[in-house]
Amino acid sequence: MTASRPLAAASFALLALLFTGCAAGGAAPAADGGGDAKAEAAAPAADQSKEEACELVKTTLTELEGLASVDTSDPAAALEAFKGAEQTVTETAAQISNSEVKPAADGAATAMTEYVTYVDGMLADPANADVSAMGDHLTALTEGITELTTVCA
Repeated sequence: MTASRPLAAASFALLALLFTGCAAGGAAPAADGGGDAKAEAAAPAADQSKEEACELVKTTLTELEGLASVDTSDPAAALEAFKGAEQTVTETAAQISNSEVKPAADGAATAMTEYVTYVDGMLADPANADVSAMGDHLTALTEGITELTTVCA
């Protein structure tokens, strides 16, 4: 069990850096306060513009920058923070209907969900954890977030 704790902590630290780098590099915070855009778009608009969709993405990525301050020395607490982030990404993807942004948003949400599920399983059953799969999950998540930020750059 003790071997999976440092691996989970390292995995969370890498993920936090991923979000900080992607948010800083491809999606700047909205100038109008941003946080309201998510609340205003509870259901995706059928005629949602790329700009409207990307505002939701930018707001979410800005919120995810907070993951960089997660204390990864407590993997269970870090997992809870990342579960919250996963919910945010999933909810944002559900709000997007723009045909250019939707595939990337769904891909990022799927990769985030799979990553959180993987780490949750690793912490729950460290003896049977497939540590070799961590790189694949981080790669998929990196690619998903990078694609999303590229679409909205």
